[in-house]
Amino acid sequence: MNIFFTDVTEFPPHWHEVVELVYITEGSLTIGVNNEVYTMEPGDIMLISGSDVHYFVPIPNQVNRLIVHFDMAYFEAAYPEAKNKRFTRVHLKKGQSPDGEIDVHKLLEGQLTEIINEYNEQRPAYKIVLRARLFDILSILIRNVPMKPYSSQERSRQQKRLSRLENVFRYVEENYASPITLKEIASVANFSEYYFTRFFKEATGMTFGRYLNNYRVEKAAFFLRNSDDSITEVVFKSGFGSIKTFNRVFRQIKGCSPSAYKKDNL
Repeated sequence: MNIFFTDVTEFPPHWHEVVELVYITEGSLTIGVNNEVYTMEPGDIMLISGSDVHYFVPIPNQVNRLIVHFDMAYFEAAYPEAKNKRFTRVHLKKGQSPDGEIDVHKLLEGQLTEIINEYNEQRPAYKIVLRARLFDILSILIRNVPMKPYSSQERSRQQKRLSRLENVFRYVEENYASPITLKEIASVANFSEYYFTRFFKEATGMTFGRYLNNYRVEKAAFFLRNSDDSITEVVFKSGFGSIKTFNRVFRQIKGCSPSAYKKDNL
C-alpha cells in the first residue's frame, strides 16, 4: 500500500495491477478510465480497478491530489472474491450516493482527510496511524462499493488488449525522438491502420496522435527543466519536426510557451 501527494496534471495512458484511489484536494482534473472521461472537482474521489487503462488529461491549471495504491494481494487476502473483478461505481461525488445506500464518499473522505492531516503533522507514530487508515479504506471499499466480475471471455480480451497496448507504449518510449507513422505503430500492435485507430481510441479514450504529442511534450518539459539544452535542441530531442509545430503543441498542452515554461522552472 502506498500514498502519493502530487500536483502533476498530465500522465499518459497506463495501467497497473493495483487498485488506485484518486482524491482531488485542490483544482480540477480530467481523468480518462478505459474509454470514459470524467471531470474531477475538489472533494471528488475516483476508484480505478487493477488493469483499467487510465490517464490524466493535461491542463494548465494547478491541481493537487492524493493517490492511494492498494496491491491486489491486500484485496484478495481480505476478500478473495475480488480477484478478476472491477468497481461498478468509479466516480464518487459529495452528496450523490444513491438513495438508500451508505454514503461511501463521506466514509472515504473522512479517512482521506485524516491521512492528509497525519501526513502534514507527522506526530509520533504517524506512520502507524496512516497504515491503520489505509486498512479502514480497504474495508470500506470491500463492504460498500459494488464490484462486477470479469467473464473469462472479458478477461481474455482484456489481457490481449493490455499486451498490445504495452507493446505500443514501449515502442513510443524507445522511439519518440524519431518520426513514428500510423502504419509503423499499427504494425507494432499487429493491426491494420484502420483497426489500430479504432482500437487505440476505444482502449485509451484518445487518438494515438494526441497520445504521442502529450508524451513528446512531457519529455520536452523534462529537458527544459533539467538540462541546459536550447529550445531548438529540445525540439528535436523530443521528436518534433519543426519549431513551429513544437511551439503550437506545447502551448496547447501546457498553456504557455516553451521559453516561458523554462523560465518559470529554472
